Amino acid sequence: MRVSEIAVLRVDDQVQLEARVESDRSLEDGNRFPPFALWYRFPAWCEPYLSPDNGDPFLAALLVPAMLIDEPLTIDAAVSPRLLRRLPDLQSIYQSFDHRLERSAVTAIPRALPSMAACSGANGLFLSLGVDSFYSLLKNLRDHPSDDDSLSHLITLHGFEVAHDDWDQRFPPRLRENCARVARETGKTWVPVITNVRPATRTISRWTLSHGATLASVTLALDGFFRQVLIAASTTYDQLYPWGSHPVLDPLWSTENLTVLHDGCEMGRIDKIQFLAQSQLVLDTLRVCPYYNCGRCIKCLPTIIDLMQIGALDRCATLPHEVDLASLREIFRAYRGQLNIENYQRRLDSLDAGRTPVGLREALAEYLASQGVPAKTKSALQRRIPFAKAFSRFMG
Repeated sequence: MRVSEIAVLRVDDQVQLEARVESDRSLEDGNRFPPFALWYRFPAWCEPYLSPDNGDPFLAALLVPAMLIDEPLTIDAAVSPRLLRRLPDLQSIYQSFDHRLERSAVTAIPRALPSMAACSGANGLFLSLGVDSFYSLLKNLRDHPSDDDSLSHLITLHGFEVAHDDWDQRFPPRLRENCARVARETGKTWVPVITNVRPATRTISRWTLSHGATLASVTLALDGFFRQVLIAASTTYDQLYPWGSHPVLDPLWSTENLTVLHDGCEMGRIDKIQFLAQSQLVLDTLRVCPYYNCGRCIKCLPTIIDLMQIGALDRCATLPHEVDLASLREIFRAYRGQLNIENYQRRLDSLDAGRTPVGLREALAEYLASQGVPAKTKSALQRRIPFAKAFSRFMG
């Protein structure tokens, strides 16, 4: 796998970093993938920080694909010496998460070390408007109102949730409007970014393992701009599972000037929602599924239940104000054995008779019973689902 023809160019009112990616295999090899363009589009003001001589973002975006298809990775640009030194650790972790991955030989020129003065000192957070990233934002506002760790920029990535070629590359208007509002009302600068990394690599990658590196690749592209960037956690320290964004993986994408941190493992989803419900800004803009809250999916329904439990659902402007029981039962059938048992037991135990829709208690109890959880027992909170099923733990 070779990355070449790296360039920076203007696309309408944006600036694009792009490269050509092609297979090293012969034309007769049935495992050869067709060449494709890999690109990132940033606001025009980012142009001074983008360089065709920076191979870091392409290393992050393509390491897992190269390992999965067992090809060496050659990048025709300089790469951070620190990243090159971390490659053995990164590949060992990825292999421990998925034994199908092979070690990939990476060829790139080590970049001459820049002076620390080259860094602008900006601190960023990837903001999807979901529970996890909102938690990291509000926690930072609380704990670091005006110090060196205060966030200055909020990064939103469009294309991150798209796995097909036929997608609208324009930034979704509602997402744009609400992200801009959150940035404005919290005093941050919003950085909308569009990339085709996921759809372009869908046939040669595993998104469950590569999405964290894709997030890192966005900030690695802005060489010298960010001092520190947070990637919000989707689970707690005691519930960690193999996943592409992970507290042992994300920091390894740091360079000499950039520190990447995995943030928020100390609190679970239900408690995060209780924390976030104090903010009307969150309730006005919350986005927990790619369709801006369909109200029927594995992300929306638990959030609706959790907000209902604390009396905050009526104040939420982006979610239906009732539980779709038919969809909930369908989720229990479709994801049988893959949901977070502890969270659903906690929801059942906490149901308020005065706010509980008819049939909700029965639906939760039936699902838990189908998973072997005894009725009305607190010991279920200590259950742990099998490690082999852990990839779906983040659901609900």
